[in-house]
Amino acid sequence: MSRKVKPTKNQDFQTALTDPAADYTLVPQKELLKYPTDWWQCLRFGPVSGRYEGEMTAPDVGKYLLDLRVDIDVRHANSPVMNRVSGDLYQMYNYTWGTYKYKWRVYKESWIIDNPTVKWSSCSVKITGNLRFWTGFHLITSAEIVIPWSGGTIGPATVKISSIFSSASSVYSCTKKSNAFREVKLEVDICSSVNTAPILPEYDTDDHNNRPVDLPQRVLTIEESYQEAGIDMTINPSHSIIDDSDSQFTTWSPAELHDAMEQYFSQYAGTWPKWHMWCLLAGTFQSSSVGGIMFDAAAAYGGAGDAPDRQGCAVFRNHSWFNSLVQNPSTQTQAAAMRKYLYTYVHEIGHAFNFLHSWDKSRPDALSWMNYDWKYDNRNGSGTFWGNFRMRFDDEELIHMRHGNRASVIMGADPWASGGHMEEPGNAMSNIIGNAPVELSVKSKGYYQFMEPVSIELRVKNISELPLNLDTQLHPEFGGVVIYIQRPDGKILQYAPVLCKIATPELKILQPLAVNLEGNDRHSQNVFLSFGSDGFYFNEPGEYAIRAVYQGDGSMLIPSNLHRITIGRPFSREEEKTAQDFFNNSTGMALYLNGSASPFLKSAMDTLEEVANKYEKSPLGAQVSLVLAKNLSAPFYRIKDNKMVKEQDAKPAEALSFTEKSLNYQKAESSTFQNIDYHDLRKVRTDLLVSMGKTAEAKNEVKELVSDLKKRGVNQPVLDTIKAYTKGL
Repeated sequence: MSRKVKPTKNQDFQTALTDPAADYTLVPQKELLKYPTDWWQCLRFGPVSGRYEGEMTAPDVGKYLLDLRVDIDVRHANSPVMNRVSGDLYQMYNYTWGTYKYKWRVYKESWIIDNPTVKWSSCSVKITGNLRFWTGFHLITSAEIVIPWSGGTIGPATVKISSIFSSASSVYSCTKKSNAFREVKLEVDICSSVNTAPILPEYDTDDHNNRPVDLPQRVLTIEESYQEAGIDMTINPSHSIIDDSDSQFTTWSPAELHDAMEQYFSQYAGTWPKWHMWCLLAGTFQSSSVGGIMFDAAAAYGGAGDAPDRQGCAVFRNHSWFNSLVQNPSTQTQAAAMRKYLYTYVHEIGHAFNFLHSWDKSRPDALSWMNYDWKYDNRNGSGTFWGNFRMRFDDEELIHMRHGNRASVIMGADPWASGGHMEEPGNAMSNIIGNAPVELSVKSKGYYQFMEPVSIELRVKNISELPLNLDTQLHPEFGGVVIYIQRPDGKILQYAPVLCKIATPELKILQPLAVNLEGNDRHSQNVFLSFGSDGFYFNEPGEYAIRAVYQGDGSMLIPSNLHRITIGRPFSREEEKTAQDFFNNSTGMALYLNGSASPFLKSAMDTLEEVANKYEKSPLGAQVSLVLAKNLSAPFYRIKDNKMVKEQDAKPAEALSFTEKSLNYQKAESSTFQNIDYHDLRKVRTDLLVSMGKTAEAKNEVKELVSDLKKRGVNQPVLDTIKAYTKGL
């Protein structure tokens, strides 16, 4: 039904004429003659929403600058309105020396207005509400923001900020800078082995039939996907091509990726944090199931500035997801590959904005770039994720990305997993009531020497009467398991791994115990917990409590037992002094990566070697010696002049000598290594001996390992698997 509209003097003509709720007929000419002849001055071309910036005009002119984000009307197609206003405050500085003039600003704090009051008029909008500051104590503070428009031009915005106990108000004049809320620069560099089109994704949302029936048709790229989210992402058109053609270089290790990232970020001047990130299109990760990875490595050891976190990611073009990837998809299989290609890029870049996976935020059914399609389908039915997914982030993520505390969003500031709506670990104290089909248990040796690396064993076990097909990727890097740590002071932290991987699930059928040998009903994996994106978790003596939560394919939530461990006290002042060098980011990163030949971590590796020698006859020395051995057991590649070259050859004899130290102490104190770690030690030794041509000695290593593990009560299926390894020697 159409209806006539007779605008009043205070009515927004553009809003009235474009209201989608009704059809409008023309107002008779005699009615139009009643309106002012300068009505055109109130026309507005474009949205009010977007980013504004301007300096203080009162009471101290130019002392502060406000970066303002207004989110009250549609700013871009397929971009939801979050009805929020937020701001970042900077203090301005000026310095003059002769003819030289310098001007800069220093970030102070951020605030947000949740659900502001918005009053539209013909030529302006007035926004009011109370400010909620992200950090620190503030008295009740309110804002009044007036944004006018005239002749199609919007702004400047006048922002008046007032405290309840102060008669003076801070006033800013802010010019509109963009329809987006933040601007980010992305550099994508490419390995020569995968330098074929398409380098970047371009997906037509109509190409695949499995989609929401009312999904708007558009062509999505990385830039457009983030523009819809409110981010103006600019991709550098220049790409560095990295020559990875060395026949011996076949896969990327975390240490090599980390080194590559540090090299490339070191090329950019300036300090962190900043709205800048790097992505590498590479061939194959060392685990072929991994399709993408986000780095979260603080670079306090040089190269990239002051501790940038969440600064880069990689996409692995040779993953099976992309086997059918072509520039212009013409089949459903090709369309699915392009869609997954876009998803992987957007997902990994999303982690750099400090986004956890959807299920880690207690939103396992979220239709978001940050969910896994297969996890969602396991909960809701095959094909339902893509059938319902509208190719967007969910509302909570949009609020965080657009209006979250600057430090928790910008690359290089707060560590990953902070500020992403996860400040309170919701499942940290969970326990099971009733009967679950799966049991998750946490085990360790219980007591650790001061500085000794802490690893726990996670075991998932089928306790039902039916076979269960479970995802056995138990490391938190894959998102299927979350680990909580309660420190001696009572504070509970969620363990945040340094790397975040998106991968195909590693499914394994666990048989019910009633009809099978003990061992086929379970799967175990060790997880190194000492260091993560928050730093060292066990750097203080005392008792810690650990609980893990298995999320698997998304269809279940299984809390573990509450496991307690004790960290011993230092025995001497000398040990306390050593701890100062040990408990730093570079040493932690070297431990996490199982050693590295990167120059960025040389001082850390020197520290580890010093610790291994100084504490040779202790669990600490034995554990660190194994890390040093792993570092020497394989070649290390790094980029030089845009080419992957061998930085370090494998040194099996030297590596074997380090494992000898570990093994000798293990023989003296059998509790030094848990079963899986002990297996790892013997496996490293076996592989080193094989590489040196000492096959008989390698077989003897396996024989001794099986004998020792049998004495420890390890189940027969595990022993049979280990014995089978000798057949290939």
